[in-house]
Amino acid sequence: MREKWSSSIGFILASIGSAVGIGNIWRFPYMVGENGGGAFLIPYLIAVFLFGLPLMILEFALGRHFKTSVVPAFSTIGKRFKLAGFFLVFVMGMILSYYLVITGWVLAYSLFFIFGTPMTFSMFTDSYYPLLFFLISGGISFLVVRAGVRQGIEKLSKFLIPLLFAMLLLLVIFALSLPGAAKGIEFYLTPDFGKLADPLVWTAAFGQAFFSLGVGTGIMLTYGSYMRDENIAKSAGIITVADLLVAILGGFVVFPIVFSFGLDPASGVKLAFVTLPPIFQEMSFGFLLGAAFFLLLFFAALTSAVSMLEVPVATLIDSYGFERKKATLLVSIAIFLVGLPSALSYTPLKLALFGTPLLDIKDFAFGTIGIISAGLILTIVAGWYLDHGIISRQIGGRRWMQRLFMLVIKFFIPVILFINLVARVIKLG
Repeated sequence: MREKWSSSIGFILASIGSAVGIGNIWRFPYMVGENGGGAFLIPYLIAVFLFGLPLMILEFALGRHFKTSVVPAFSTIGKRFKLAGFFLVFVMGMILSYYLVITGWVLAYSLFFIFGTPMTFSMFTDSYYPLLFFLISGGISFLVVRAGVRQGIEKLSKFLIPLLFAMLLLLVIFALSLPGAAKGIEFYLTPDFGKLADPLVWTAAFGQAFFSLGVGTGIMLTYGSYMRDENIAKSAGIITVADLLVAILGGFVVFPIVFSFGLDPASGVKLAFVTLPPIFQEMSFGFLLGAAFFLLLFFAALTSAVSMLEVPVATLIDSYGFERKKATLLVSIAIFLVGLPSALSYTPLKLALFGTPLLDIKDFAFGTIGIISAGLILTIVAGWYLDHGIISRQIGGRRWMQRLFMLVIKFFIPVILFINLVARVIKLG
């Protein structure tokens, strides 16, 4: 018998855990920094509610209707879409294989600060710690998913998500008390309206909303298949607002620190691992703050990693009748093997291709191009080839709202995803 969430709150917390990841607390602030501060918030809010929320509602509706994971659901819509379903699962597995590497970095840094032995990122990557913590973070994810939907994923989320919000609020209070914090908040919230004329700011906002919510990849479809009779639109709204709140609060942590110490708010991906750790060491109670910050990142990363792992595991269970423990073991071994080159690309071996670390190559190929392609496939298959009455019955609401929703799914979201895909490829060129 297929597992179900034990309660609505369990489902919502697990889905929040899936949506809230490193991207909210680490990626979102530097995206704001690179795209004109407060100006970025305007297209981002539009993207979240006109793009991310409908996609989440769609995935939940598909999952609850078909009561199965991505591949069987796609196969039911049409046998020819079975391969498309496998593509979504493949992309998710490849993303997880390097996401666990970054999850391991975050876990390592939190432990370094807890035990008072911080190290620079160059020292860290000149060791085999990245490989060790990749294995540890993967092992923790394996144990959680192996325990099942209720006893593993739901229990973890019920414990970590409230703790994550509590820690985030404490960090916000601390950051706002720093001298110079007001300048950071001013930069964060003051929009440069001139930036809104730049189409790249809009594509960046829609891309961030897509990545942050974790929609279009089959995760929410899989989680939706464990739903009972929850109100889909209401649940998706709560999850979206919670995800947005974490991202915005993350900015209230990062920007006061950045401006208090005269750092570059657009310093990009190196902000978390290169720029901030030395600052934490200089601050009063810095070791405590550093430990809290990286534990916060780890909790966010772990709940997302668990949701990613559930997608291929559920596929083996639903498509081939595997028992959960065996399915989790087989998928985890495959993820470890595929992720090994990514983990080793930031060790003394420095595995790279054309001078670019393999992790970075995989991030662009799957975390950018692959994930956008997956979302495009999902909206086309569901929007154009599934009976619209099925989706309408699942989401409920008035007739005009259902029609508007389908217009967004059939036309607006695929166009936005296609523009984003083209923009990313052009940017690479």
